[in-house]
Amino acid sequence: MGLFRSLSGFSLLISSAAALAQPAQLSGFATVGVSYNESEQYGFRTDVSVTDGKTNSELDFSSLSRLGIQLHKQFNTQWGFTGQWVLKSHPDYSLGDVTQLAFLSYSPKPNWTIKAGRTAFDLFMMSPYRNIGYAYTATHAPIEFYGLIPHRSIDGIELSSAHATDQGMFSTRWYYGKSKDYLTNSDFQWRIALDDIAGATLTLEQGNWLWRANYTQAYIDNEPDHYAQLRELAQSVPEQIWPEAQDIAKRLKTVDTRLQYVTLGAKYDNGQYYVQSEIARVSADSDILKHLHNGYVVFGTRWQDFTVQLGYSVTHGKRQQIDKPRLTNPLADELHFQLERGFNYYVNDQSTTSLSTRYDFRADMAAKLQLEYIDLDSSDNQFMLRREVFSTPESFTVVSATIDWVF
Repeated sequence: MGLFRSLSGFSLLISSAAALAQPAQLSGFATVGVSYNESEQYGFRTDVSVTDGKTNSELDFSSLSRLGIQLHKQFNTQWGFTGQWVLKSHPDYSLGDVTQLAFLSYSPKPNWTIKAGRTAFDLFMMSPYRNIGYAYTATHAPIEFYGLIPHRSIDGIELSSAHATDQGMFSTRWYYGKSKDYLTNSDFQWRIALDDIAGATLTLEQGNWLWRANYTQAYIDNEPDHYAQLRELAQSVPEQIWPEAQDIAKRLKTVDTRLQYVTLGAKYDNGQYYVQSEIARVSADSDILKHLHNGYVVFGTRWQDFTVQLGYSVTHGKRQQIDKPRLTNPLADELHFQLERGFNYYVNDQSTTSLSTRYDFRADMAAKLQLEYIDLDSSDNQFMLRREVFSTPESFTVVSATIDWVF
C-alpha cells in the first residue's frame, strides 16, 4: 500500500501541473444476480473467496451481484491514471480490498506502456474484464478454471507492448508484484499472500482468431493459522500410535512455497459464432499441491439481440494419501483427517456443464439466464462453500439469472 499511496500522490502532482489535461472519464458497471442451488451440502459460489453461498431451497442474491466504478484520467498523450473500485461478496470491505485497480500509466511510444501501482492480474483471458458481467455471455466465468485463484490484481509494475506483424497483432505483457486475497470455507478463512509474482503473457490476434499463452510464478508468504496448531497437535500423539505424525505435519508447509501457473488459450469469433477455450496446469514445489489441471471450452451463437452458449469446464488433480495411525485413537484420527484435508485442499475433481442465454434488450443492458449441472467427483470439495465438517461427492443443478449493465 505504500507504493500505491506514493503513486497516488505522484498522479495528483501531475494532475495539478497539467494545465491542458482532458476531463476525467467516469464509468461504471453493475450486476444484479440471483441463483438457486439444489445441493444440501454445498453453497454455490463463483470463487473460493465468497463466504455466503446458499444451499438447498435458498435464493442467493449476493454471490453474483456487484457494483463497480472506474475512473480514467489522461493527463497528456503519455501519462494517465486508472482506478477501479468494486463492491461484491467478499470477507473484507476495506478500501484496500474494494480497490481493484489503481495505477499510473506511461506510454513513451504509442505501442509501449508502463504501469505502476495496482494492475489487473493477467492470468486469464478474461482478466481485464472479469468483474464486468456485461462483457461476457454467461452469468459468471467458469468456476473450475477461474474459481481457484481469488486474486484479481497485483501491486507492482507492468510493461506491455503491441506490434503489427505480417501474421497479425502481436502483444506482450510482463509483470512483477505481490497480491493478497482470501481463501475461505465453513471452518477457516485465510488471507493468502503471494509475493515475488512474476509473469508474462504473449497474445496473437489473427483475423477472427486470438491465441494466448501465460506463465506465472509466485511465492506464498504466509500460512493458515491452524497449520501451526496441527504441528503442535502432532507432538501430542504418542509415537507408538502414529510414529510418522510429526514428520507429516512438518510437510504441511506453505511459506516460501513456489507456485507455477501455465495456461494456453484460444478464441475464434466471426460475429455470428464463437468458441473460446483455456487450459492450465498449476503446480507447487511443496507437498501442498503436486499438480492440478483445469480447463474449459464454450461454444456460442448470436442472433440479433440474443446469444446462446454451451459450456463445459473441468478440474482434476493428484490427491495424496498420507500414512494412517497404527492404532485407532480419537486425537490421532482427527489429526489424520485434518492433515489429509490440508494436503488435498486445492485438489477438487469436478466438472460443470452449462447452458447460457443472453438478451441485449438495451445498448447498455443485458439479461441472462443460466442452467448448470455440477458434478463433484471427490469428497470434501472446497470449490463450493462446504456447509458440513465433512462432505461427500454429489451432483446438483444450479440456476442463475442476472441483469448486467454499464453506465
